[in-house]
Amino acid sequence: MRKIVSLLLVFVITICLSSCADTGMESNVKNDSQSASADTKEVIDTAQAETTVPMMETTVPMTETAVTSVTDLLSTITLKNYPVVDGSTATIPLAIGLIQKIAGCTAAQAEESIAFNTTDASYTAMADGKSQLLLVYEPAQPTIDALDVFHTLDMRPIGLDALVFIVNEDNPVDSLTSDQIRGIYSGEITNWSEVGGEDKEIIAFQRPELSGSQTLMLNLMMKGTPMITPETELISAGMADIIEDISAYTNSADAIGYSVYYYAKNMYTQPGLKFVAVDDVLPSNDTINSKVYGFTNPFYGVIPLDPSPEAKAILDWLLTKDGQQLLVDCGYVPIMNID
Repeated sequence: MRKIVSLLLVFVITICLSSCADTGMESNVKNDSQSASADTKEVIDTAQAETTVPMMETTVPMTETAVTSVTDLLSTITLKNYPVVDGSTATIPLAIGLIQKIAGCTAAQAEESIAFNTTDASYTAMADGKSQLLLVYEPAQPTIDALDVFHTLDMRPIGLDALVFIVNEDNPVDSLTSDQIRGIYSGEITNWSEVGGEDKEIIAFQRPELSGSQTLMLNLMMKGTPMITPETELISAGMADIIEDISAYTNSADAIGYSVYYYAKNMYTQPGLKFVAVDDVLPSNDTINSKVYGFTNPFYGVIPLDPSPEAKAILDWLLTKDGQQLLVDCGYVPIMNID
């Protein structure tokens, strides 16, 4: 199955992007196997106070003059002068929808233009001058330290995602407390019977350090509590891998793992799995938007401090009502209330 992850990702993203039809966009995605299996993976977003950098409570509406200026510049953008975009796996559908919307290109042309790295790799690429706009989750601490991203880049929250926990649907446990999850991943809780399940060992999959999901896990859930060092086979290299690992594990009802909500719900689903409620709240678009689900985090639009006019105009537009509606049409949770 892992050998055809990229093909499955193309098919699933194509289905996800059909929701963008109202904005005049077709939905077909081409993601290379390196993007899928590495860690373009990542979605999402601290209940604002939990994010590494303080998050703005609201986005200041653009003035009418600014909106007009942005609209005028956007009208001049074509595939030829479209900025180089990079980012996280979970934002690929947004990138595809965005380029179709702005450049007026076909789905096939949009696919050909998208070649994402992974979350942390995309920050490095921008620091090296290889990209002009990121649609991306928060980087891991080593990347923050190495690149000083919050001071050397213009990072703006554009949407919300969430850290979610996944188990086999045959597992009788439907809800866990945050303390129980920290206990599982710190090694203090090792048997499902300790959290209301059957008398079976808990098989807890993790992600690599430089992955968006792992960054969210450390920042939103563990909060300084050390994670147990897992066996090598319990480290899932890619976002698709951890979902497959939970599903395919020999005693799959014993396994648990985590991912980003958008990716697990819309981009790479597997039959026989379910989300676990955390502190009695199940993740959904509504509970993430309202932040009733406690493990939300923003994802970002990022440009250099000296951006190209086109990249800045696109990021500015994403924070208008029309731009936020594009996120909604593509299945994401917007950072602004656009009702």
